[in-house]
Amino acid sequence: MATLTVFYPRSAGATFDAAYYREKHLPLAGARWADAGMVGGEALIGRQAVGGGAPPFLAVGILHFDTDESLNAALTGEHAAEVIADIANFTNVQPILQISERAAPPA
Repeated sequence: MATLTVFYPRSAGATFDAAYYREKHLPLAGARWADAGMVGGEALIGRQAVGGGAPPFLAVGILHFDTDESLNAALTGEHAAEVIADIANFTNVQPILQISERAAPPA
């Protein structure tokens, strides 16, 4: 399994519409990338830093694909531009993308 981790870091002047992210962007990515091998994922909305204060990340998206090839196909395939362009509809933050793998099998 391959995982695309998408970090939305907090910065001065950053905006993030969590409702749009939940209600529009996540379903869009799921619908467009299901045929490319996306098998699930989750989204985490930052609430606060440990010890209080603003969270360092506005959100973190975690998208699971069945293989590395599937993940790469999603990022370069016919729907990639649409999914990436939709980011501007909920944030002015430049996301950081990382390909990850689980450190241990799920319990």
